[in-house]
Amino acid sequence: MSCGCGRSPDFCRGWHSLSEEEWKKELAEWKADNEFEKPVEGKHMVEVTEVHHYTDKLFRFCTEKPKGYLFQAGEFVMIGLGDKIRRAYSVTSSPTQDHLEFYSIKVPDGKLTSRLKNIQPGDKIEVGSKSTGTLLPKYLKPGRNLWLMATGTGIAPFISLLRSQEIFWMFKNVYVTWTVRVPRELDAYQEYIKSTPATLFTTVTQDTEYQGLHGRIQKHIERGVILPDMNPEDDRIMLCGSMAFNEDLKTILESNGFTEGNTNTPGDYVVEKAFVG
Repeated sequence: MSCGCGRSPDFCRGWHSLSEEEWKKELAEWKADNEFEKPVEGKHMVEVTEVHHYTDKLFRFCTEKPKGYLFQAGEFVMIGLGDKIRRAYSVTSSPTQDHLEFYSIKVPDGKLTSRLKNIQPGDKIEVGSKSTGTLLPKYLKPGRNLWLMATGTGIAPFISLLRSQEIFWMFKNVYVTWTVRVPRELDAYQEYIKSTPATLFTTVTQDTEYQGLHGRIQKHIERGVILPDMNPEDDRIMLCGSMAFNEDLKTILESNGFTEGNTNTPGDYVVEKAFVG
């Protein structure tokens, strides 16, 4: 099953069929075959190789990857179109894939997305050389269960984490929750997530005929469907969504004894704050 990047289905699926020892060997060979140079501060102008529109509000695009380009799964970079306007975008491809992939919302009057939505294969866009972010496993304490919880395009960093596969050896169980407005907004990555060892929970807020969970995820946490028997001894959580989603989930988690982690101190949960506000 293809992840939607336009490559062979085996390219992305293959990582999930490897044992930990095989995966580490593959990763070592990949690192040996790629020249890693000290990242150059600034930007890269890269060519767009693929664009796919899912709805009138969502699209995915791939670009070439500069030689030696480094980032960690779960991080974001700054994207622009050659002027002073840049926005943060999580990379959805894994660090070892030979291209960069991004998932974007279309904002009609957005200073960047109103133009970015019109890119075509062959166009050039600007990708910043410095990657960063808080959605990295190293910012979490060791645990048993990992919950990747997103709304909308907040799923992007978690796709990169799933593709990189390392989280499946760090945690016994991996769960993904993805809240969207209508079912079509699941098209980009739903089938890919289902092809991984992770368990996927989807919630739809604006389609009462959807055959699945409806409404905000908070009520499903209260019902015990999501994060059942949550406790800071076993559960680790990553949050990437709207400001309201992040704040509501933080309140729920902290009322149950969870502490927030950051780039200096690992915690029971982490939040990406680059995309809200």
